[in-house]
Amino acid sequence: MKKWMPAGLGADPKKLVILGVLVIAIVIAYKMSSGSSAPEQTSTPSPAPVSPAISRDATPIPGTNPVQPRRAARNGEVESVIGDFHPSLKVPEGTDVASIDPTLKLDLLAKVQHVPMEGGSRSLFEFAQPPPPPPPKVTIKPGPVAEAKPEPKPAAPTGPPPAPPPPPIPLKFYGYAGTTRDGVRRAFFLDGDDIFTPAENELVKGRYKIIRIGVNSAVVEDETNKNQQTLPLVEELGA
Repeated sequence: MKKWMPAGLGADPKKLVILGVLVIAIVIAYKMSSGSSAPEQTSTPSPAPVSPAISRDATPIPGTNPVQPRRAARNGEVESVIGDFHPSLKVPEGTDVASIDPTLKLDLLAKVQHVPMEGGSRSLFEFAQPPPPPPPKVTIKPGPVAEAKPEPKPAAPTGPPPAPPPPPIPLKFYGYAGTTRDGVRRAFFLDGDDIFTPAENELVKGRYKIIRIGVNSAVVEDETNKNQQTLPLVEELGA
């Protein structure tokens, strides 16, 4: 390698090789960067020329190709993907510009001016709270009908309380004596340890009247409360 090197440089051949590689790499990088920036410049759409306003009443010109708007729409879709969408005001090709009537239709404007404004009374330029929502409808479900209970009957007026039963006569009838000559029959009564032998229509202890003397019983009346009781014959005492 030293034969093709110029004399007097005194440079290391390895360093020269590395320097050459770096120069080649810089040239390749510059070409790649310049090539990538070129499509970006070409992709930006140019501003479309402004064409005069076309009247709504303009009739379509025969001979025009109806496929052109679709192609323009497809081109617009592609451009929207690449960058911002810019609508084009370019007149379709083949359109006779001299046949377009640029004058304003004053009769149509007059009709629009006389149309009254209808709608809500709320102004679009004033901020206000929205109206409150309508209250929810309340549905009342009929409940079970309660059966009418009959009113309790008033208690019948009661009279005075009944009188307590009279106390029992404390005498015990345990026998009688046969009829004597005078025809009087006497009975034997016991009150505790006291023995009484009254005849009919006589009083015992000044209170109990002997009404009738029978074989198995005697009828005695309490003169205090006018209560008659039948006293049976006490068999134990008779035995």
